[in-house]
Amino acid sequence: MAKQVLPHTAIPTWSGFIYQGRVALYYILNQLNEKNENDINELVIQIDSIEDFAILKSAANGGYTQISMHQVKAVKSTLYSTYKSDFKQLEQKWTAIGLPTVEAFFHLATQNEKTKAQIEALHPKLKIYEYENNAEYCSLEDIELKIREQIVLILQKYDIVGYNNSDNVQLISEILENIISDKVIYIHSLNHTGTPIKRAAYDNPIPLQNFLNIIKTDIAAQVQDEIYFENLIRRNLNRYYREFCIECEENQLNIDVKTKMDTYLLLFNSYNTNDFKKFLQNIRPHTGISYENIQQYTDLSLNNDEMKDSFYQILLNIKESNGSYGIGWVCSENKQYFPTCITYSNSDTSKKRVSERIINTALSKMVDVPFNSDYLITSECNVDNIETYANNISHVNHVDTGEAENETKITQWKKVSLIDLETAKTKLND
Repeated sequence: MAKQVLPHTAIPTWSGFIYQGRVALYYILNQLNEKNENDINELVIQIDSIEDFAILKSAANGGYTQISMHQVKAVKSTLYSTYKSDFKQLEQKWTAIGLPTVEAFFHLATQNEKTKAQIEALHPKLKIYEYENNAEYCSLEDIELKIREQIVLILQKYDIVGYNNSDNVQLISEILENIISDKVIYIHSLNHTGTPIKRAAYDNPIPLQNFLNIIKTDIAAQVQDEIYFENLIRRNLNRYYREFCIECEENQLNIDVKTKMDTYLLLFNSYNTNDFKKFLQNIRPHTGISYENIQQYTDLSLNNDEMKDSFYQILLNIKESNGSYGIGWVCSENKQYFPTCITYSNSDTSKKRVSERIINTALSKMVDVPFNSDYLITSECNVDNIETYANNISHVNHVDTGEAENETKITQWKKVSLIDLETAKTKLND
């Protein structure tokens, strides 16, 4: 076996639990369908070490031998020239491995102007991955459907009930995707504690048997409790981000900006349960966050438009947060700014409504952000002092909650303003 040289890994900038992770999950499920269980027990998936992902087989010496390597490109371009350097890079990596039996696959999300045969003629060391019905690409919208189709086939293969229950299949899909995203976050956390990122990525593969074990579990027995809905919200957080990036113009997402945005996303996914709920509440100070049941999840959790039209836009357009890990900024005047999902307009009616809702939420939920920030950044709403605009809430100056801590916080309320993104950009990007 050729000596394995640890390659560069892109994991700090990898949205692997978005599209790349779903392609990896699809391929894993495809392997579970094609292979018997003895073969499956010998296989692992390695995330973003050799390539975006790779399949390895247990070796007699206790290590692994590589079976396949996979590069995934989720871009909208149909031009061959967009991918040419990536094709060459994959071929170079294949050559460096020195194992002719390894397959090097390139996964396309968009139909290319050149056919699979034409690309492979120009790059004979790689293969364009072919999906069902000879499809030479899989769109961002279709990958989730293909994952569910593979799950149904596996349930049928092992004669497991629930293959005809769409809710059951969707739940299995979410749990399996979490295996990959959790591994990415774990590798990232190792890097933060001092392990070189390429070593952390290389040393932490996932056995394919783990995925099959989940599918064989009685998913119907899963309780739809707060943890269940928290996982759904985390999934939505990632989905909204993926959609946001797709909708961006190509010149908006250069490598530095993409690195910044991916780092934010890894941070949000790494929050424990308490910190995650606090994060959700802080970015939505105008709405109480709760998700103990389906009604609360539907009414009081993340909103697609708010996340994409305000929160992600703010993170995209303002420089990296002060400090290497976290969100929020401090300007040259030592004023504190915090991003929100607030999409209210700048009309007087909207200013009054959102100000009242922020204060009401702060009083009932004890949100920290309004007390600790000078400016809450919105998509377009500007309010010089939210307490002034919320002047019809009689208990702002007299809190009858029975909790001394609440009363102390209100009496120490600093002047909190809402500021629109464009103005905040000017103040923070200088």
